[in-house]
Amino acid sequence: MNIVARLWGIRFALAVLAVAVHNAASATEISVSSFQVGGFFGPYTPGDDPPPGYPAVPDPDNSPGFQNYFMGRSTISGFTTSERRAFFIYDMAGVAASIPVGETIVGVSIDLTLIDGGTSALANFSGGMEVVDFTATPVPASIILAPGAIPPASIWATFGTGLPYGSFVIPGIPDGPKTMPDGTYTIGLPGAVSAIGPSIATSSLFVVSARLATFDPGPIGAGAPPPVDPYEYVFGLTDVVSPSGSHAPIPYLTITTAPVPEPSTFALCLSAAAVGVIAYLRRRRAATV
Repeated sequence: MNIVARLWGIRFALAVLAVAVHNAASATEISVSSFQVGGFFGPYTPGDDPPPGYPAVPDPDNSPGFQNYFMGRSTISGFTTSERRAFFIYDMAGVAASIPVGETIVGVSIDLTLIDGGTSALANFSGGMEVVDFTATPVPASIILAPGAIPPASIWATFGTGLPYGSFVIPGIPDGPKTMPDGTYTIGLPGAVSAIGPSIATSSLFVVSARLATFDPGPIGAGAPPPVDPYEYVFGLTDVVSPSGSHAPIPYLTITTAPVPEPSTFALCLSAAAVGVIAYLRRRRAATV
């Protein structure tokens, strides 16, 4: 009864598929090395009971000599930190010139590494997973790298809480180890596709911030009861600068571009769709007469 409509529907689908295949085959990937990576320590929460002498908010870890992107809370030579959130800064200078004429940005992703040896995540995996949120931050890179005008805690509070870019799930066993292999993972940041445009156009720095969205450790300090896992973190030991020890690869940002479909292609698709709809309606009308 509606074979013609079905045939035109198939033609339309094939036309759309041809456009998708053409765009995928013509896609361009532009990799940008991190300009700087680091993190900020936030204030202690009520009940943490930090040992005497600990600062309410430790100095931000934004040194270019030690670029580390772990998130959560861990120890450094016996020093217990408050919650830590991370930032990733990328210089967009030259990216605009690398985008082929006629192409537009269709994807943004970041490569992050879970270090071999089980040190990449020490988490309680409540609910069987840990979730890392990647977002924008209203704080410019210049302030993140030299937080003089804004208190570090104010900068920290924006990380992982702004415009959503994407998220990464690390599965694990409650009160046990993670269950995904170590290695480098490409994490899609679809929310950054439109946000990255102004930085590319002005050849300026683009910031991605992140936090462990499922951060929920027990209290710490001399007066706290023994917690199951007070040092909950992901992406541990991720120094990408130091020449010694086990370190992660540089967290590249990849910008994917693809050709903008030509007007003639859109016209073909719309024409095929219109003919298919008309044929279908005519067949239905004939069948009810």
